[in-house]
Amino acid sequence: MAEQTGAPTPHAVVVDRRHQAVRTEHDVNRRRIALAVIGVMLFAITSIVVVGYFLIFVLPSREVVVRVNDVTYTRGDMVKLLRVSQKGIEFLGGQFNATNDIFQTLQLFVENEIIAQSAPSLGLSVTDDEIRAQIRQIFTPRAAASGSMDPGQVEREFQERYKGYLNAIQYSEEEYNQLTRRSIVREKTRQFIGDSVPTFAEQVRLQQIIVSPTDEVDVMQVKLEDALRDATEPEEIRQAVKGIVREFSRDSQEMVRLGGDLGWVPRGILKDHEYAFFDLEVGKLSEVSTSVQDQQILYYFIVSERAEARELDPEDLDTMKTAALQTWINEQRAKFDVYSNFDSEIYAWMLEQLGLSAAPQEEEEAPQPLGPFGF
Repeated sequence: MAEQTGAPTPHAVVVDRRHQAVRTEHDVNRRRIALAVIGVMLFAITSIVVVGYFLIFVLPSREVVVRVNDVTYTRGDMVKLLRVSQKGIEFLGGQFNATNDIFQTLQLFVENEIIAQSAPSLGLSVTDDEIRAQIRQIFTPRAAASGSMDPGQVEREFQERYKGYLNAIQYSEEEYNQLTRRSIVREKTRQFIGDSVPTFAEQVRLQQIIVSPTDEVDVMQVKLEDALRDATEPEEIRQAVKGIVREFSRDSQEMVRLGGDLGWVPRGILKDHEYAFFDLEVGKLSEVSTSVQDQQILYYFIVSERAEARELDPEDLDTMKTAALQTWINEQRAKFDVYSNFDSEIYAWMLEQLGLSAAPQEEEEAPQPLGPFGF
């Protein structure tokens, strides 16, 4: 028998190397599989993040909320315009009212697109010079008009105010120029349509008394009837009413001081109440009229004189032009394919984008003034 030693045979060495090679290959395969699994997991996680970001931040902003014919506006477009409204109101010293202004902006989207698409048929257009002039008018310091600032300082302050505003509303100059263009064409259309408004109209000289349901309304009516009994001339009627206003009316201090005198009022200026007073007999107290905003405010009116054809005051004429524009827009709207998609979810999303809360805004009763460009 041959003597055995501890050294492996050549065959055993070969087998061992084969086993080692197999184990190495298995280890490599396991590492490859592990890396592949890790890669798939990272891809899946990244995909979830990307898809989530797209669904949460990108996709909603691209959703169409308004379409007028072939022109569409998305949520993102509306948020950008709302920022203009928000900063514009702050620019004027007011406070942005989310409840009113979001819905108002949605309506203005539609109106301004109808105006923009109709303007060429009216022969209306806007030049680049007009756009630049309006922007300078808005952002040039008021002190520049007095001549107390040198031209270089005026230009520096204009650029600072203008650039700061663009940064605040996140608009490029080109985007803001387009916004200004629409503002100008809206005003041109208002003036064009307003040219059809008569400058003379039937009017009444009107006074108002404001009370609440808990006031002594019966006593007020009796006292007013007694005060008006011997009043026949317009001035006598106004003086009689003034005394009652100062005793009973809950109007503003200035209006109470003026005896509730609203001056000459044509049709269409006080639409919510004119049914109660416009055909009222001179020197007679109207039936009670309530406010749409607050049913606890009671309005009474007295007409002291009437004019069948009186020239409109500039402010009333301007109001009538705006009303004529609104009537024209409503008529034009029927000629356009208008689509609107707005619900509570979109409203909440827009509040979030603007960093606003709906609750404090809903407590406000009166709408706030619009921004410098009507938004």
